[in-house]
Amino acid sequence: MLKFQVHAPGKVILHGEHAVVYNRPALAAVVGLGTNLKFRQEAGSQVASFKLDALNCTLEIQLADFNAFLENFRKYPADSTAKLMEEVRGEVSKQLERAAGSTPKPATQRAFISIYYLLAGAVLSSPKDPKLTLQTGFQVQVDTELNVGAGLGSSASFGAALAAAFLILSGHFDQENYLQEENQALISSWAYESERVNHGTPSGLDNTVCTYGGMLRYVKGQGFQSLKIQKPLNILLVDSRVSRSTADIVAKVRHLAEGFPQLIEAIWQACEELVTAAVPLYESFGNAQDDSAKFEKLERLFQINNDLLKAIGVSHPKLEQIFTIAFKRGFFSKLTGAGAGGYAIVLLPENFECNEVYWKLKEELESAGFGVHVTTAGGVGLRVGSLDD
Repeated sequence: MLKFQVHAPGKVILHGEHAVVYNRPALAAVVGLGTNLKFRQEAGSQVASFKLDALNCTLEIQLADFNAFLENFRKYPADSTAKLMEEVRGEVSKQLERAAGSTPKPATQRAFISIYYLLAGAVLSSPKDPKLTLQTGFQVQVDTELNVGAGLGSSASFGAALAAAFLILSGHFDQENYLQEENQALISSWAYESERVNHGTPSGLDNTVCTYGGMLRYVKGQGFQSLKIQKPLNILLVDSRVSRSTADIVAKVRHLAEGFPQLIEAIWQACEELVTAAVPLYESFGNAQDDSAKFEKLERLFQINNDLLKAIGVSHPKLEQIFTIAFKRGFFSKLTGAGAGGYAIVLLPENFECNEVYWKLKEELESAGFGVHVTTAGGVGLRVGSLDD
């Protein structure tokens, strides 16, 4: 019986938030936190069960119903992903209403659509058998270290983990060769399809960085460029515990740009220059030569970037409190993502654990009610491993 586990990391935007909407470059990196998925086939079972810890729910798919759905869909032309999405939405809606007797929460609906869509897509496109059906039930448990909707790529991480599991299940590749380039590309492309469920027209940034790992330079409509970094960066992720709507914040910034076009254009230009200056620093940091000087330059870029983001009005009193606490202790920080809440990043030096001031910083942030996570930016991407009983 097939059993394995998948870890798909989340991501942070290091530089270029908001400017990326206006076709300027952004830098993104995976973080050490992510989504963990455990997959186990069950002999004799005819049910696919999904325990989603973050949503505190369990979803089930009867294999007989699923195989009937596949048989019906195969009547349509091949490669019809738009049609598949439409059919899955209708099927999931019927199943959820039948199971719950009422309409479930939107987050649960989106999760079930992603699961059903990715599973159907993987099976329908199986290289093993064009008429493949599922004959053995399985259990999937998914938990995450990422706060949902906080700008850390939780939905892309979820989609990438599911995509990898279902592609292995349906015979696209096995768990030993998932790192082959064509298999990573397949995982990323299906994770992107999952992102469409949550975001409509995603950029493709999140699913790419969550799958491949490391750091990426991205320009909307121009694709991605991987940075050749020497080592991951130590960071402190600080949760402001302020929820916000990314769409609303982007709309407010757009309104500001319409009112002061030349001024905001100058800010976007500064953001682009900042990314250009940051890339060689990230790529050379960690080779031990002049690392102290490079780190100081990165600290200054964090400060400049944060001030540019403040200038377009996307800070928040809780974020300002984080910045003040960090700066008082000699650390540099910035908001990440849409802003107006969400997370801040604090840049940490080498051997920070040996620094008494770091522990005082962490204690003060926690005492102020913020969520604090020590992690890295720029580590490995999605990983598949064996699963012990």
